[in-house]
Amino acid sequence: MKNLLSVISVLLFPLFLSAQQKITGELFDFASEQKQKLYDLNLVITPQGAETIVQSEFRDIHGNIAVTEKGVVSGDKLVSFEIVRKQTNESGKILVDGDKLSFEYFDTNGKKKTAEEKVKGFVLCSSNFGAFVKSNWEAFKKGDSVSVRFAVWDRLETVGFTIRKIKNTEIKGEKVLELEMKPTSFVIAALVDPVRFYYSESDQNLRMMKGRVPPKVLRDGKWKDLDAEVVYTMVQSSVSK
Repeated sequence: MKNLLSVISVLLFPLFLSAQQKITGELFDFASEQKQKLYDLNLVITPQGAETIVQSEFRDIHGNIAVTEKGVVSGDKLVSFEIVRKQTNESGKILVDGDKLSFEYFDTNGKKKTAEEKVKGFVLCSSNFGAFVKSNWEAFKKGDSVSVRFAVWDRLETVGFTIRKIKNTEIKGEKVLELEMKPTSFVIAALVDPVRFYYSESDQNLRMMKGRVPPKVLRDGKWKDLDAEVVYTMVQSSVSK
């Protein structure tokens, strides 16, 4: 399924209403054992009244912007999401208004497509993923599975996924929960590999993820979907003005 999981690499940290967070990430080729870096991620989470603004920027190793994203979250609920993939000249918007979910997508040729669907279940996107994990932390710790509808901007629809803890493990001596996000549809699951997330048990922040990311990679003259290993680092947490 094209780009089904392409916005998940910024599924980051719990959103705190009193402090701004700045996070960096390094995207490595999946098979390189963190030796071949392809992109850098800069992410800023900023409280703004009752909402939180989540902005991310992916740059290639030459400093060129590949993808930008901006999300608005209220609590753990998605309000809106915007993405621009400069590599392919694609862009999209998602808006949640009551029980209505609206999509807007511009393809590589600039053609506009729109769609709407009724909200059924919890609507998940990269921007509210961190808050969602925090809200469901105890359920994940117990091993419960949580069902969501993931909003896929370039497919103009939501897709059912189940998220659950695979195991308790460690990364560089730190205890983490390994979560798996897998399509609920057997058909889609046969085509899309699960995404793995590694959240610290101490602060519930994301340390690493493995799976599809928003930027693409140029191979044989064509932009291809990219599966990567992403390593995250908290740069700053400051009290908002």
